[in-house]
Amino acid sequence: MAKVIAHRGFSSRYPENTMLAFEQALMLGADGAEFDIQLASDGVPVVFHDESLLRITGSDLLIKDLTLEELRAFDLSYKLRGQCPVQRIPTLEEYFALVKEHDFLNIIELKTAIFEYDGIEQKVIDLVRAFGLSDRVVLSSFNHYSLLRCKAIAPELPCGILYECRIAEPQDYCKKLGMQYLHPDYRFLNDAELAKYESAGVKTSPWTVDREEDMRYLLAQKNIFALMSNKPDLALSIRDQK
Repeated sequence: MAKVIAHRGFSSRYPENTMLAFEQALMLGADGAEFDIQLASDGVPVVFHDESLLRITGSDLLIKDLTLEELRAFDLSYKLRGQCPVQRIPTLEEYFALVKEHDFLNIIELKTAIFEYDGIEQKVIDLVRAFGLSDRVVLSSFNHYSLLRCKAIAPELPCGILYECRIAEPQDYCKKLGMQYLHPDYRFLNDAELAKYESAGVKTSPWTVDREEDMRYLLAQKNIFALMSNKPDLALSIRDQK
């Protein structure tokens, strides 16, 4: 049975990539969360999707140029201001402290596709090991060199190849790089593609699946490891009908 993963937390109802969104995903009963990691200018791993603060806060500043203390000045509740408590940017350590006692899968996207963030892979893996979460983590990135660096540091940690273009024979590419999962845009998936992945023994975790008809199709496929959605409540209700 496919896992239902809350994409950036329970982000259809709560501010994305905030502790509130992750707390609500846990309370909902999601099987895990997907979230994004960058480094503040003082080297602290923080949970945030965009390289810029603009979409979330209205300030056209880059995560990499601000210290953790400076980042904490911004309220991430954006669309829900006044409807939920003020939300500050979480650190990876704070997130791990929340989930460490739960049977909860953590899909960690390293945001290294634009800025490489020297040393981010080691910092993330050190925290994974410090919190004893090696069996509840999948590392993921659009920068596949970043995944190779992760494998060099921690070959035991599973990795998923993120992609949003049509890779020729992605299952072969995945196996060649020594990775465990494909993390494609869900629109690339159909019966023929999924059959190839299954034949190669490569599990698939598509993103970001929010339409009911797409959820129904993908949750019925036996080779789907996890389904990442902004609407984990809907995905859980569909899966649990089966």
